[in-house]
Amino acid sequence: MPQIIKKCFLYHYDSSINSDKVFNLFLIDNQDGTYSAISEHGRSETKLNVKPVVERCSLSFAQNRYSEKRSEKINHRRTPYIETFNCSYSPTVKKYGIVTVSENVSYKPAKVIDFKPAAPPETVSQPPKKESGEQNSESAEEKRSKRIGVLNLNQLDALEF
Repeated sequence: MPQIIKKCFLYHYDSSINSDKVFNLFLIDNQDGTYSAISEHGRSETKLNVKPVVERCSLSFAQNRYSEKRSEKINHRRTPYIETFNCSYSPTVKKYGIVTVSENVSYKPAKVIDFKPAAPPETVSQPPKKESGEQNSESAEEKRSKRIGVLNLNQLDALEF
């Protein structure tokens, strides 16, 4: 019997235009190597219209169509849908049951990446000391501003450069 492997329940409500819409999407494993994507739409608390998005195709194609349809509804320009967890009146859920994960899926172990330890910090050499006869390239005012650490020493506004 086919099983639901992925589901999405979307809802849009806007009282100003009397809009109360439901859009459900399902990715179904047909148990014969094929997959289907099914959509349901209509007003909430009414009988929903069930239409296939794609039927009996590969998993990658069905997932692609499922994702396209979901993003199309969530990013709709005039009536963007939001996700909800309400599935009480979904005919597809009643027909196929609750979402199950198939047991034949095998998971590969996580890849372990061994990082090399960080290199030791290099020692910073001090600049050679100047002898008494050498000229200084910095003016006395620049030295003062660096020593004191005042930001606005020369009465310049911080935003003016």
